This record gives sequence, C-alpha cells and structure tokens, in this order.
Amino acid sequence: MKILQLVVFFTLNLLNNLQEFNTTFIRHTYTYFRGLIVRGSNMDQDDGHLEENEQLQGDNYEGMQDLAIGALEEYIAMDVMEEDSDIDSEPGDAVDDDDESSDDVHEEIMEQDSWSSDEYYDDSDSTFQVESTNACFQQLHRMLNRYGEQTKPNYSFKPLRLIRCQYKSRHDVGEFPIARSGHRIIASESHLYSLGGYNPKRTPNNTQRDACMLFQELWAYNFATSRWKLLLDAENSAMPRELASNALVIYNNVLISHGGTGYPFGETCSNDCYVYTTGENPQVMLLKVAGDLPVAQYGPGIVIHNDYLYTIGGTTGFDYSCDVFRLNLITKVWENVYICRPEMRDDPEGRYRHEVVYDGHHIYVLGGGTSHTVYDLQRIPAFNLETNCWDHFDTLPDRTASSAQDPGYPKARKCLSCVQHTASNGDIEAFITGGLQGDFTTYFNDIWKLNLRTKQWYKIHSATLPRPLYFHSAAHAGNGCMYIFGGIEYSEKDMRRRNDLFKMWMTIPKLSDICWDAITHYNHNLHRFDRATLLGAGIPDRYVNLLPSLPQRMRKHISEEPSSSFINTVTKRMRSHID
Repeated sequence: MKILQLVVFFTLNLLNNLQEFNTTFIRHTYTYFRGLIVRGSNMDQDDGHLEENEQLQGDNYEGMQDLAIGALEEYIAMDVMEEDSDIDSEPGDAVDDDDESSDDVHEEIMEQDSWSSDEYYDDSDSTFQVESTNACFQQLHRMLNRYGEQTKPNYSFKPLRLIRCQYKSRHDVGEFPIARSGHRIIASESHLYSLGGYNPKRTPNNTQRDACMLFQELWAYNFATSRWKLLLDAENSAMPRELASNALVIYNNVLISHGGTGYPFGETCSNDCYVYTTGENPQVMLLKVAGDLPVAQYGPGIVIHNDYLYTIGGTTGFDYSCDVFRLNLITKVWENVYICRPEMRDDPEGRYRHEVVYDGHHIYVLGGGTSHTVYDLQRIPAFNLETNCWDHFDTLPDRTASSAQDPGYPKARKCLSCVQHTASNGDIEAFITGGLQGDFTTYFNDIWKLNLRTKQWYKIHSATLPRPLYFHSAAHAGNGCMYIFGGIEYSEKDMRRRNDLFKMWMTIPKLSDICWDAITHYNHNLHRFDRATLLGAGIPDRYVNLLPSLPQRMRKHISEEPSSSFINTVTKRMRSHID
C-alpha cells in the first residue's frame, strides 16, 4: 500500500510539473527509486514481487539513480543541449555553414570531496513517509541551488519541443557530416544513420568532378555520446554513385537503400538495392535480384511489409509515376503489383519526394509532386495491401483551426520529411515537417501530426523549425523521439544547406528512457568507460548496449580519460547514505 501511495504521489508531482520539468524531474526520480530501495528491506513476500513488475523490467535502478544524482553533484563532462530560445539565433552572414563548428565546451570533473555529507537526507528509518520525501526534496534543492550559478541550465524534458543537438563542439573539423541535402537518414535504437546527399559547394577533384558533389558516405551518430563516425565512403568501399533522393529502410539490423540519382539529376538513375551492415566491420553489398524490376528512378517511398520491400512512385527526371512494385527479400525476386492509370480510374497522380507511412493494412502516400506541382494532404491516397488496389481517405482538420485563412490542414507540399510513431493506445501517428510548394516561392517550417486511425490532423503549436526547410530527412529512434537532419534552409537573404541536427519527443516515453536521456545529457564521456564499470555502476544492460563498443571508441588523449573508479566511488558514497 505504501508503495502504491508513493507511486501516486510521484505521478501527480510529475504531471503537475511536466511543462518545466527541470530539476524537479531529477528530484522525483531519485526519491522514487530511493523509496523503493529502502522499503524493499522490510517488505513482506507479496510486496517483494512488486519490485519485479513490468515497469522496472528487472533493471537495477539503484545504480542508475546513483549515477543520475552523481551527475548533478559532480557535473561529469557537462554539456547542455541548446534550448528552444537558442534555436532562433541568426547564423553568421559572413561564414559558410558547411564546416561551421561551435565554441569548444570544456569537460571538467569536479573534486569528489567538494560537497559535505549534510547535503544528503539521512533516511535511516525504514518506514518511508511523504514527510521524508519532502525533506529529501529540500536537501537536494539546496544542493542544486548551490551549484546553479556555477553550471549551465539543468536537464529539462519537454515533449513536443524542438531541441538542437550540440555535437559540433565534440568533434574536430571533418569528423562530422558537412552540410547536405537530398540525403536519407534512418535510426536504430542506438544510432542515427545518414546516407548520401548533395552539396554543390563541395570542392571537386580532378578525377570525379561531378560525382564529388554527391556524398558517397554512410555516417553513424550515437545518441548516447552525441558523436558521429564515418562508416563507409568511396575510398574504402564500393559505394553506389546514385545517392541523392534515394529511399532507405532498416530490416533485420541492416540498412537497405533503393533507387536514387547521380549528378546531374536524372541523367543517371538507379533501381538497385544496396545492403549496408553497420557492425565492427561495416560493408556495402549490391543485392542480386531477378524478376520484373521497377523503372530506374529517384524520390520513391519504400516500406517493409511481411518480408516484402514495397516501392511506390518516383521520377526518371522526366516522367513521374505512382506505380507499386515489391521485392521478396527472401527469394530476391521483384514483381509488379500495380500500374497506376489516373487518366482511366481513380488512381493517384505520378509524383516524387513524397513520404509513405504504414499501419499494417495500408501504405499512405503523403504529399509529393512533380517539377511544377504538389499534391494536397486533405484527401490521402493509400495502397491497400490486402486487395492490392488504391483507396482514398478524407482527413479531418485540426480542431483548433478557427478561420478560413487557417483551414486546419497542412498545405500541399513536396520534399518534406515524415516519421511514424505508435502511441500508447496503439494508434499510428505520422509527423511531417517542412517542405515546399511547386512554385518555389512558399516554404514551410511547420510540424503536423496525423492520426492514421481517426484521420485527424493536429498542428504542433509548441514546435517549429527555426526556418523553412526542405530536402531534409527525419527518422524515429523507436523510443518516441524524432530526429531531423540536414536539408536546404530558406531565408529572405539566401538558401543554404545545413548540417544541423534536431530532436523532438513526440510523446512521453518510459520513465527509464527519460532517466537515460538525463544521464547522457550530463555524461558525454560514458563511452570512455568499459562495460564492466558501467554495469557495476548500476546502468542496466539494455542501456550499456546503446553505447559504441570499446574498440570503436575514440581515445585521443589518455590523460583526459576519467578514472575507472570514479563511478564506483560515487555509487558507494550514495549507497552508504541510503543504507
């Protein structure tokens, strides 16, 4: 019963403070886990089973809360993400952003003995009460205030807010992707992968002057360390040359790309499929296929359904289609599923640079267009995977729309980005960002959500891109967080390609995921610890596996590595006060 009361108390406080969610989150999290640990010693047998419920999932949260609080007290390698107010800052007009880097942020480990024991609440009483919870809050509040003037702002969890990922200060020039457009990104649980792209300002060489404008590269960005790593390029692998406006999916822990164009656009197109492995020894391989292949083109949309890769639409540079082909990934055989005849029946018009989302029954086609036309997002075509024909769905406007000038629908667009997310109730939600209209005079920085079950549009009023953006790409990490990378940024002065990376929580994830997000926010040096040390500190195995493996970790200066006993010291110190 006391456990249940504590959970209710924690939840109410969490919801009441969700908008700000600054140091309150750390205090509540610490108190919640601490209460479970202290109460665990006197629980009867039935209560003991509660500690192993599905929410905790068998993770050792004692060590996690030690490390979370230790991060606040020690400020290990503190780098604070840029908040919403900083996103709108103007870039330097005289500086080309292709290789721009932020000011260096120095990592410093403060003296471990720089705090006194009276900053902790001594919970020796085994009966954990709300009064002791409040006392613990007060002690931690005083500690946080003491360090507040010496550090940057604390971690803040803000759902449906766009945050710029500050990665450039952790790299030297050339150790992260330069600005690009027409690339594609995809995400696993631990990494973001960026494939290809185009930048006409890239310095050409004598042997591949035109091809050099395209990036024959595969990059990996680790979420926990905020660091990029070049996995493959044209010098160490047989990368394809058609790496602009291709399509990219993840399947059985490998990446599969399809289609794309070289430069000049449309002069050379591809209908090939390439497979990329991303482990200790990254490789790229051309998939040998047979059957009725689709036309070589670029700008298609692809999804995986029951071991089939479906491709819809695209362009050769002259002709546009919305035809449907699929590749059996087991037999490696292509087949023609549907050829659109919009002049004869109610089939969707040909298009490219659209986005596709999938709910298990339909493949929905969002936006897209031709060189002069874009298609609206009010009536959406969807390919029925059971009947192999096209259906059309009329969508509902955003309920906050109140005027004819604001009809409640996103405007027609192409070259947008899109990810899909499964809500806690099972609904599939599609999030779209940016894009442009066919007249090349209207560009977008808005973010919208479409519920595929209710067909209801929602405009995200709490988040917008800093400036209109198109030919960018977005990916979903699987935990409810969307990432947006690169693209062409429009302003009244000029248009320039960018290599900015943004993130936005599309929902409130599991508490353990928020804890991990806070820990990695304060500790950007976790990749320097070996696996045994991290596990010994109490970080669950699931999260340790999200860090890059030890042989891949960058250790340029051995003297900068933290002591291997550091986390253990913090853990023992905190545990002594809990016990």
